[in-house]
Amino acid sequence: MSQETVRRIVKSAGYCQMATCVDGQPRVRPMKFVITEDFRFWCSTFDISGKVQEFMHNNKVELCWVDAHKNHLRVTGTVDISGGADKKRELLRLHPGARHLFSDEHDPRLVHVEVIPAHIRWKEHTFGEYHELQ
Repeated sequence: MSQETVRRIVKSAGYCQMATCVDGQPRVRPMKFVITEDFRFWCSTFDISGKVQEFMHNNKVELCWVDAHKNHLRVTGTVDISGGADKKRELLRLHPGARHLFSDEHDPRLVHVEVIPAHIRWKEHTFGEYHELQ
């Protein structure tokens, strides 16, 4: 599986489910991510979102997409929310859906969420094991 296949699954699925864990309790919510040229997964959230505190307590996450053909894509990694104005500007360029939520990259409510992947796995819509992206 190539990075291009990952990009196709993300585009086809649109939204993914992002899992965090707080005090041993999984928490899952839908999120819309974009993939950068250096193969990081970016999205935005508001500074008042509970996710921000969750990331600060435990920065490990898993993202899971299911595309129109029911192929699965899972990304396990860590979250970095320290992105500054340059990353926020690029996020707003890459993520049209976020543009109407924030005035610009200096909007104090905008939090840049970057998932740095540790493992990327996929499988077709069949029973069986996941394949690692090489």
